[in-house]
Amino acid sequence: MRRLWLFSLTLLLFLPGCGEPEVEVTLPKEVEKRMEEQLHVDIVVPPAEKLAVKYAEIRYPPIVNQQQIAGPSVAVIVYTDEKGELLPLTDEQRAVMRNRQQRELFYGEYAGRPVIIMEIHTMKNFLADAQSQLIEGIAVEYGQKETDSGTYAFYSFNYDDTAYTTTFLLQNGMTTEAAVDFNRKLIRLLKGQGES
Repeated sequence: MRRLWLFSLTLLLFLPGCGEPEVEVTLPKEVEKRMEEQLHVDIVVPPAEKLAVKYAEIRYPPIVNQQQIAGPSVAVIVYTDEKGELLPLTDEQRAVMRNRQQRELFYGEYAGRPVIIMEIHTMKNFLADAQSQLIEGIAVEYGQKETDSGTYAFYSFNYDDTAYTTTFLLQNGMTTEAAVDFNRKLIRLLKGQGES
């Protein structure tokens, strides 16, 4: 009887795919590290409640006359509320992204609608026609815009030599309060204060 119990326990430990599938709620640390190496700055990608990362990429400055012009690179991390299948990309499609579009995909892309778009700029950034509020002691610019596809809230702040811009689709439980909470968590992580 004891052998049967031990065998059952061992079998459970080694069965792949049993139980709930694990969903990556934020970027894997190794992906975050590779993006930091490309940008030459430290980045923070906070977890977002009930959301998962859909994709992460870096957009590089454009090429003019066969020369990359000076300008900021931008890391883009997109969160979704329903992470679906991984959308396959061929090596040829990846080469087009990198060489023509000046984009490099580091994670994903998974199916799912974008709910939060976070951009990390390697130069300071400002929103036009924005209001300002203090979140965790940092001046954060913010605004809101109605479009045919929904209502969006925008936030932007500078921290050290980087700028963070976050865009939120305000629907299905995503409120301006949730957007402020996300930015609060982001700022606390940047300051090394954890997620609380």
